[in-house]
Amino acid sequence: MENNENRSNLQKFFGVVLDKFVYILAIGAAAAVAAALITVFLIPPKYSSVAKFYVNNNKASSSQSEVSQQDINASQSLAETSIVYIRNSGKLIQAVIDEADSDLTVAQVKKMITTGTYSGTEFFYVSVSASTPEEALTLAEAFDKVIPEKIPETVMGAVLKSADDPRLPVDQDSPNLAVNAVIGAVLGIVVAIVIFFLRVALDNTVYTEEDLEDIAEHPVIGVIPTIAGTADTAAKKKRKEEA
Repeated sequence: MENNENRSNLQKFFGVVLDKFVYILAIGAAAAVAAALITVFLIPPKYSSVAKFYVNNNKASSSQSEVSQQDINASQSLAETSIVYIRNSGKLIQAVIDEADSDLTVAQVKKMITTGTYSGTEFFYVSVSASTPEEALTLAEAFDKVIPEKIPETVMGAVLKSADDPRLPVDQDSPNLAVNAVIGAVLGIVVAIVIFFLRVALDNTVYTEEDLEDIAEHPVIGVIPTIAGTADTAAKKKRKEEA
């Protein structure tokens, strides 16, 4: 019995999808267009410029021909320590703001940066995300200049060098117009299917003999025919007689 009900619900679901297929696609297309318009006009673009650094310890830098695995491990640890310092030092961030001649606050700049290491190496990066390519580049260049100067003053034993010059971003990082449009289309299609299916699933009206058999679980043994127009004809006749 339960299998029959599941099969019936599944058939009903696919029946709804096929019956409303054109409407579902139209709603999906409309949702995609809406998502694209929101992306273009309401979500501000973001551009990123990256400052990259190489860090080693004093011992390794003073004897490059005798660098041991221990020195490499120490350098990787210094890279992690440098990142922690960058993200938590208001003094360093303020030095970056002053170098960039920016009106931003320390809290604002902290929200604009992403830091990380290149796995298994002594390299790390600071990525700056801003609303314009020029602002992103200016701040990244400020980080590129300030970090090698300021971190060795606090992180003992660290020797930092700029690994690559920050570049002016050409393409925006976010929002992604194509991805947002696809997400909007998928959500629109899913919502449309759910709404159409619920309308059918919650409709208890009997339309056919099959509907009645499904509800009563008994075969239909007789049907009372409908005589079209009988009620209307009688009403018109009565109004004429009263007139």
